[in-house]
Amino acid sequence: MDSLTLGILIAAAIIAGFLLIVARRGKAAGPADLPSPRQEAAARLEPRPARNADPETRFIESPKRKQYRLLNDSEQELYHRLCEAVPNLRVFAQVGVAQLALARGRQEAQRLNRMAGRGVDFVICDEDFSIVAAIELAWPTSAQETDNSEEVKRVALQSLGVPLIVFRPNKLPEADTISREIADAILRRKRLEAERA
Repeated sequence: MDSLTLGILIAAAIIAGFLLIVARRGKAAGPADLPSPRQEAAARLEPRPARNADPETRFIESPKRKQYRLLNDSEQELYHRLCEAVPNLRVFAQVGVAQLALARGRQEAQRLNRMAGRGVDFVICDEDFSIVAAIELAWPTSAQETDNSEEVKRVALQSLGVPLIVFRPNKLPEADTISREIADAILRRKRLEAERA
């Protein structure tokens, strides 16, 4: 036998052995068994379990992803109390200060452009959608930080003629107290409007 024939027989034996091994595993070798490029990409994106990592340092994936909500639990509680306190008024959530300034006109919006990105948790409006008051729900932090942040917002809103009421999530008032606060805000608003005129 020449060397070419011998090489072909050895190659055939190797291929036959490979096919026999694949057949024993219950899989047929073929292009259908290969993962598609999309499957390969998805496999790369799947999180892999950490090997020999300390349990304290591993990321723990929650079994169920939290649903995205516009308002957190404290804000939802305050929203419901606001609706109960002032049933004849409109309550809007997550309103930007820049939007409130724009309601006053372009000059006011340009003057308060530094407030872009800042907002208030709630805005209370009359039935004709005139703004009555802004409501902020803020956790107490260091006294200086809270005073500065709230004061900047308060001054900006006051320049627009909008009184700011601040509530603390850990001390939410009852609906009747909120109603009195908003009644006071209506009086302050009228005073601020008179000063602007």
